[in-house]
Amino acid sequence: MTGKHLRLAACLGALLLNVSCAWLPEPTARAAMTAMPQIDKTLAAAQDPSSIKSSWPAQGWWQSFGEPALNRLIETALKDSPTLKTVEARLHQAQTLVDSEAADQYPTVSANIGFSAQRYSANSVQAKLAGEHFRQLLINPFVLRYHLDLWGRDRAALEAAIGKAQAAEIEVADARLLLSAAVAGTYFDLAAAQARLTAAEKITADREEWLKWAETRLNTGLASSAPLLKARIDLHDAKQQEAAVRAEIALHKNRLAALAGKGPDWGRQIAAEHLRLPSLLPLPADLPLRLLAHRPDVQAARLRAEAAAKLIEVAKTAFYPDVNLLSFAGFHSVTLTDVLLQGSSLAYAVGPSIDFPIFEGGRLRADLQYQEAAYDEAVERYNTQVLHAVQEVADVLSNWKKISEQVSEQRQTLAAAEAARQLTEAEYRAGLNDRRGLIEANAAASAQRLRLAALEGDYCKTAAQLARALGGGYLNKTAE
Repeated sequence: MTGKHLRLAACLGALLLNVSCAWLPEPTARAAMTAMPQIDKTLAAAQDPSSIKSSWPAQGWWQSFGEPALNRLIETALKDSPTLKTVEARLHQAQTLVDSEAADQYPTVSANIGFSAQRYSANSVQAKLAGEHFRQLLINPFVLRYHLDLWGRDRAALEAAIGKAQAAEIEVADARLLLSAAVAGTYFDLAAAQARLTAAEKITADREEWLKWAETRLNTGLASSAPLLKARIDLHDAKQQEAAVRAEIALHKNRLAALAGKGPDWGRQIAAEHLRLPSLLPLPADLPLRLLAHRPDVQAARLRAEAAAKLIEVAKTAFYPDVNLLSFAGFHSVTLTDVLLQGSSLAYAVGPSIDFPIFEGGRLRADLQYQEAAYDEAVERYNTQVLHAVQEVADVLSNWKKISEQVSEQRQTLAAAEAARQLTEAEYRAGLNDRRGLIEANAAASAQRLRLAALEGDYCKTAAQLARALGGGYLNKTAE
């Protein structure tokens, strides 16, 4: 090719570049990531200043409850849960996509062999070869392809894949946190239900004793049948309550088994220990400032939004010419004997291949608009997660304040009921009260124990919910 031809080709290429670039649409407004909402006043109103400490929850936050059975359950769930393994498989998929995108940064070398036998028609336009038979053998042991990333497409695609892989890794941490919190919450439900069952069984026993006492009074003519009927009604109510608590225990065991990746028979052996209530619900001193850095769901949403921004860059590069460098070296011949014996069979080529997106029927614009909409969706998902994180902390603190007050009041109620029971028992022994009064006092004290057990279970569940709301030991230092 002469210098004149080279200049003409260069001018034509520049013209096509300008024409193809002119189709890129004007940029439009995109969604913006929200800032950390103000929660200082909400925290000040919901928390006790004495509960503030400097540290955040540790990775094994559930060990602070001092429940060996809970520790074993969570360790089993983190090892065997199919839900967690599904999230880990998605992480592996994302990591392999990073390797795939990274491969586009390098040249590829391949080889190919082709063989064909052909006869040209005697009546075709190839008059020189009309009616001829020939065979063709193509051996290319070296075929090089290299994409010239002039517009940053491959780089942006790789950064998007890395961002998605990082988000998937953080989502594994979030899944572990949600799983451990779910196990802890169900365990505390089970422990509370077992304590309630003990109280319900005592109530049933008291109602049975009352029924016997009423039957004796009726048989001796000391009372009418009305107390007997009332005693039967109370006994049936007590048995219904006991049956409901037993069913609740079975459901909690089934759920714990499922969370641990086991069957319901495995769950039958689970037995929760006596609840040990934490003395307070400690909060980190810098909670408003560093909350988002400790929330894995927020960080994963942010990384996915950033990855979506990179995919917009990838879509924009489709409006520009795509340049690939191609070369090969091999042996081409129409006979099988001289392909390796004669140097004249040697063939090679090297040069660029340029694709110009002149008219795509609106496909490129549609792809770009799709990626822009996907970015807006990812940003709004991030904004939703930020608001959810703040709301979750505020809700847990409000709930804890309520339950803490209820537990305190219920303990006083139980103490009063126990004092009344002891007084009634003393009066009964002194002959100042009948058996019915003592049975009623015992049942009343058992009912208060039942309520306290439920509240103490809710108290421990709230502590687990707070650990989850504070990130459960997760920390993204780059987000601080």
